[in-house]
Amino acid sequence: MADAIQSSEKSKPRGRPRSEASREAILIAALTILVRDGYQKLTIEGVAREAGTGKSTIYRWWDGRSDLAIDAFFSAVDETLDLQDTGSAEADFRAQILGMADQLRGPTGRAFAAMLAGGRDSPAVASAVRKRWLDPRRDWARRRIAWAAKAGQLHDGVEPRAALALLYSPLYSPLLFGNDIPSQKDLAACVDLAAQAIFRR
Repeated sequence: MADAIQSSEKSKPRGRPRSEASREAILIAALTILVRDGYQKLTIEGVAREAGTGKSTIYRWWDGRSDLAIDAFFSAVDETLDLQDTGSAEADFRAQILGMADQLRGPTGRAFAAMLAGGRDSPAVASAVRKRWLDPRRDWARRRIAWAAKAGQLHDGVEPRAALALLYSPLYSPLLFGNDIPSQKDLAACVDLAAQAIFRR
């Protein structure tokens, strides 16, 4: 988990060296609370209890719960964009959506849902989720569907924004309603159905 942490890498303060083991325990504790209880119940006091450390130790690395939540979530996911360019927009969207589902299925998805909810109260959380997760994937999807339209791979009359909503709703909608992402089989069936309406074959 520590290798994936990016935003918590700050310059070392004066005084005794920080303990990486302690920082790891804090991130795991924060992620546990996000998954179990949601962002609203994430507190520095609660994380300190969960991690078996003091609040002062947490504040050595993070200014508050927003910063801690951001690092905890992004320590658990791979932000790398593993995007396809096979020449088939349908195949590329299928690979991207099913790949994201693998990352967000189960506890990680519940943490992601907690972050989306937390973004309503915390501009920092909303900005981090948008810039580091949503925007790069949305930008790729918009470019790919525009390319598909120009390449004649969409059915006549398909509106690109509506097509993207249809493709991605089975992935994100369950999380917004407190449910888990569908199984790979069920999600693939949803993508198949959407693809029939969107793409020429």
